[in-house]
Amino acid sequence: MKILPDWAKTYLHRLGLKQEKASLPYLSALCSAHLQTFPYENVSKLLSYYFHKNSSVPTPSTYIENAVRHNFGGTCYANNASFLALLRQLGFSGYLISLADEHAAIIITDLLESSHPLYVDTAAAAPLFQPVPFTSDPLYQSSFGYESVLIAPEPADPHRYRFRRMRHQLLVNDSWHFDPTQKRELSDLAPAIARSFQPDATFLTCLRVHMYQLTQKRCLSLKNNSLFILYENGEDQKLRLSSIDELEDVVAREFGLPRLPVREAVTVLAAAGINVFADES
Repeated sequence: MKILPDWAKTYLHRLGLKQEKASLPYLSALCSAHLQTFPYENVSKLLSYYFHKNSSVPTPSTYIENAVRHNFGGTCYANNASFLALLRQLGFSGYLISLADEHAAIIITDLLESSHPLYVDTAAAAPLFQPVPFTSDPLYQSSFGYESVLIAPEPADPHRYRFRRMRHQLLVNDSWHFDPTQKRELSDLAPAIARSFQPDATFLTCLRVHMYQLTQKRCLSLKNNSLFILYENGEDQKLRLSSIDELEDVVAREFGLPRLPVREAVTVLAAAGINVFADES
């Protein structure tokens, strides 16, 4: 097997996995571990933009360094671009795709005997624990609790697919669409990345942390001061947090991310005129 660079070795160590030959079971293990290890969060994006005036996506080595030092994960560009870099080091073939010019995911190729592509996504705040065989099994749903994702072909255009979020088997959003043959590298997504760093962009105007904890059979989702917990059996719970101390405690104790600088993120949002404790959603 290929000798991995240090950042990739650290990445695997953080995932709790060893280097193996590229295979579907190994890819599945990597996807599941990633969703439970690296949070979907915008704290890193807020601090990068407001503290460091940086509007770029971290390199894989920086991504891992930040994960170790600060419990960072990232939003779609950071999480999926870094994960793709790791997968390539491990012998997988793949590329990025753009969904509606606002989200980036991964297509893995040359893994199945049928040559069907696989959809991989560690940064959609969705229960995508396994690679999705979206062309060979268009009815395949990835689920957790009462939330699920279905990647279905467009009725009017068989070359395009739509990312459908379901709740209680009812459609709640299908605004993301893509052509799996349109290969992208991170540099191709520069305009979309630049838009994601505009002051009024979604992830510069709120606090967001999302993580799956399969050993505890639950998913945690924090938006501003609202903590939503969805359990594997479909039960749910919503809590309202009233102070920065409570936010820090929840992120450290419940999410297991004690080094994630939530206080600093709340402070930069407040300086931008955004009070996370005024949220009523």
